[in-house]
Amino acid sequence: MKICQIVASSGAGGLEKHVFELCNELAQTEDVTLIAPIEMQQHLSDKVRFIPLNFSRSRYNPLLLWELLTILRKGNYDIIHGQANKAVSVLATLQRYVSGKIVGTIHNSHAKKGRIFSKIKHVIAVSKEAAGRVTGDLNVSIVYNGIQEISAGQGYSKEQLCEQFKLNNQRPLLCAIGRLVSAKGFDLLIAALPNVDVNLLIIGDGQLKAELQHQIDSLLLQSRVVLTGRREDVADILKGVDGVVISSRNEGFSYVFAEAMLLKKPVLSTDVPVANEFLSAELLMDKDASSIAQKITHYALNLPVWIERTQPAFAATEGQFTLAAMVNNTLAVYKNILAR
Repeated sequence: MKICQIVASSGAGGLEKHVFELCNELAQTEDVTLIAPIEMQQHLSDKVRFIPLNFSRSRYNPLLLWELLTILRKGNYDIIHGQANKAVSVLATLQRYVSGKIVGTIHNSHAKKGRIFSKIKHVIAVSKEAAGRVTGDLNVSIVYNGIQEISAGQGYSKEQLCEQFKLNNQRPLLCAIGRLVSAKGFDLLIAALPNVDVNLLIIGDGQLKAELQHQIDSLLLQSRVVLTGRREDVADILKGVDGVVISSRNEGFSYVFAEAMLLKKPVLSTDVPVANEFLSAELLMDKDASSIAQKITHYALNLPVWIERTQPAFAATEGQFTLAAMVNNTLAVYKNILAR
């Protein structure tokens, strides 16, 4: 199969991670090309053909449209797969002029983000909520994002983590992971903890680091809440914590939830994809400090109950969030489209 992937962004978020991992895995068996900003090339294996394109221009820019159309016609691809809104918007404009089948993946569950997908025939959604944002008579398939299988190695123990971050190991140790931006709701999580006797590691870096540290200091939580910064050993840290908290205001697909499920760590989450598809309602929190505090108090201080309540989610997600599952399900969508 000749497959062309297109993404218009070059950041370090979940979208970009999804694209380069999907390309690298697909290229093990298929002929794969990625058209993207030049910065994306550094993440690709040698098996992926890379064509840089300047997507900083407007999606309606005639020169951008012409350059992309020229590449697509020359490539004569079977599948042309646009990742997220801007790539899909450009493909919707060009689709009548190319022979390949157009597919688009919607990564965000915002209502307005789904409108452009009504202009193409085949859509992949990374969650049920994202699928619900797509309107019209379309073929919509749900393919969850996948992550590398996490090794069964020892990782850190709770005692080692508490020693490393100077925390009292008699308290429950919780973990939250993500970029330090408003969408992740770490300010809500920190605001919930003054009267909840737990320790918290927040793993990640971002523009709100100084602001969140000031919040921790002003609430006198320095002895219980630590901003660890960016870490390369996230899986090893997760192995030693008692549970995971997702406090996001919005998500497209929660990689943190996927990692927690693979490691069989209990989760509390705000009502965001894909945690809200697998967790029972009692493990979902409102997006405010009061609700978060109430849930953490109830479950983090009663770990056996929390683990028990998360068991159905462990069972339901078994094998769902691996790279292999993502690639196999994506290929199945492609083959189904071509068969039609």
